[in-house]
Amino acid sequence: MKVRILLFIYIILLFGFSQNFESLLQAFPHLLQKQTIYDEGVKILQDYLRIDTTNPPGNEMNSAKFLKEILDKEGIENKIFDLGNNRANIFAILRGNGSKKAIILLHHMDVVPAEAKYWKVPPFSGSIINGEIYGRGAIDIKGKGISDLMTMINIKRMKLPLKRDIIFLAVSDEEENSLGTKWMIKNKPELLKNAEFLIDEGESIRIDKNGNVLYYFVSIGEKSPLWLTLTFTGPPGHGSIPVANSSVNQAIKAANRILNYEMEFMLLPALKDEIKMYLGKRDITKIKGYTGNFETSLKNKTFLKEISKDPQINATLRNTISITCLKGSDKINTIPNEASLGLDCRLLPGVSKDEFIEKLKKVVGNDRVKIKINEFSNCSYSSFDTDFIRALKICANKRNKGVKVIPTILLSSTDSSYYRTLGIKAYGFEPYKLTEEEEELSHSNNERISIENIRYGIDLLTDILKELNK
Repeated sequence: MKVRILLFIYIILLFGFSQNFESLLQAFPHLLQKQTIYDEGVKILQDYLRIDTTNPPGNEMNSAKFLKEILDKEGIENKIFDLGNNRANIFAILRGNGSKKAIILLHHMDVVPAEAKYWKVPPFSGSIINGEIYGRGAIDIKGKGISDLMTMINIKRMKLPLKRDIIFLAVSDEEENSLGTKWMIKNKPELLKNAEFLIDEGESIRIDKNGNVLYYFVSIGEKSPLWLTLTFTGPPGHGSIPVANSSVNQAIKAANRILNYEMEFMLLPALKDEIKMYLGKRDITKIKGYTGNFETSLKNKTFLKEISKDPQINATLRNTISITCLKGSDKINTIPNEASLGLDCRLLPGVSKDEFIEKLKKVVGNDRVKIKINEFSNCSYSSFDTDFIRALKICANKRNKGVKVIPTILLSSTDSSYYRTLGIKAYGFEPYKLTEEEEELSHSNNERISIENIRYGIDLLTDILKELNK
């Protein structure tokens, strides 16, 4: 601030006192501004990143208290919910006139572990280097959390008339077991049931290496995670005498069958633009199975098989199975009684868990296999034809004329699926401009977000909420 004042005095002397004062302010509009909402957001994000909420154990109560202090200072109604073991959620609300349903701005306060020795700065330092804020959670997802918070504060300060309640919700434990979200839905559904929309983590604005905006991505749903353990039993023995039907051999044969099984294609109509985008600069007309039209080609199995050689497209068009664990004996010279496979299965929205498991049993072809469900979340997807999507398109077009807003299905999972069970239309949208490489900083070393993205995110999200309150 002192630097700005000194600079302002210098420019007055340079212009001369006789110069029109109004013209001076028009030429240099930022010189006498107080700290902007964007400056505040950057500082708050730095402080937020300095709170270590590595999960486990989380310790999100520390973050909840930090956010509450800011909300209290701004006079925004809020409440912390104590979940025990130093874990918490925080709920805040700006009340509208009730003529339209509420919108929830959701993020999680916990972060994944970070190994400091692989970072150029301590992962909980909030350091700024070359215009980027470093810290575990900068991308996933504390940056969005502060964009949400500062947008709410911005709207409060602007005294914008609201037709909708605006809810700020920060939860615990998304990275592990979604304790915070499950607690809210079980214990405080009345705080959520009036919401029409929920904006969670998910997709962002994709830019190229030169900073040119390519697309606005928004996730409308996600695949259902189904984690299975398949256990096989067989006669034990000494490793010096092979046993044909040993538990390990059974597991390996099952793994081979799973690897060779081709899942059927399932195309969700809303994802056509996403698939076309993944094809990038390829000449579609040269792809085997092309029928003269992209949409009709998507009905041709030859075309689908060819484009599904791209792993991203394959996972968008099919249920998937990744063999992630293979366990047998702890000793090389011992044939064990039991062996097991760990499978990370991801099901497209609408696929029945039970039907999928029945098909899996047929693929494995072993009547004695025992299948244990370790984790399942039944995911669905939200319509791409809603007021939120329309508001996003309007705001995107203001900034980047003619840009496409492309719906996607997340291949990973978030808390959004739980809120959809309440009838809330949930979307994954982070108001950042990121390259593909920057997007991958989530969970990586030297996770960071640019100061410019915080400014852009607050501005864009404020604009979206204005549209939704017209």
